[in-house]
Amino acid sequence: MAEHVDTLRTFIALPLPAEWIALLEEVIDDLDSAASGGVRWVRPSGIHLTLKFLGATDPALAPRILDELLESVGGAPAPALSLSGLGTFPNRNNPRVIWAGVSGDMETLADLQQRVEALAVSLGWDAERRPFRPHLTIGRVRDRISAAERKRLVAAITNCAVPRLASWRPDAVRLYKSELTPRGAIYTNLGEVEI
Repeated sequence: MAEHVDTLRTFIALPLPAEWIALLEEVIDDLDSAASGGVRWVRPSGIHLTLKFLGATDPALAPRILDELLESVGGAPAPALSLSGLGTFPNRNNPRVIWAGVSGDMETLADLQQRVEALAVSLGWDAERRPFRPHLTIGRVRDRISAAERKRLVAAITNCAVPRLASWRPDAVRLYKSELTPRGAIYTNLGEVEI
């Protein structure tokens, strides 16, 4: 779908439990001292597990997307998930995105994501070409970071231990609106479907 001035920037995701948000806030605080301002951190309350990025969306489509979500994922099995360490995209030596990993019932999570993907394709979005790699984006490395700062950041990521929490089963899938601002993205819940 083409982006126009009157469209919303949307995505479909799993909201996180308060315990995960609190833990990820601690992780961000620990890493921030090593980053020397070279990373734009995600607000912990905005961290989520994206199932499908939609992008430009006609606002009138939001109710239909929610209706279709109810049909495709309402009452679907919820995977048991755990946090599983930190990683980076595209690779460890040249991080652009810093993320927390997710482990657990990956088969059920993949099924949930495929249901959302099929729904989006049926509504006119392009199918995702990249494989689904569940992760929680916690920061984006700035272009202006020096080589020394990057090296310190990579060492901090490597040495940061993410404490284990009890596994969590998501209870909803949400449609979010994303507004990009100079201080980072602001996410608004447009509606959710219980799973």
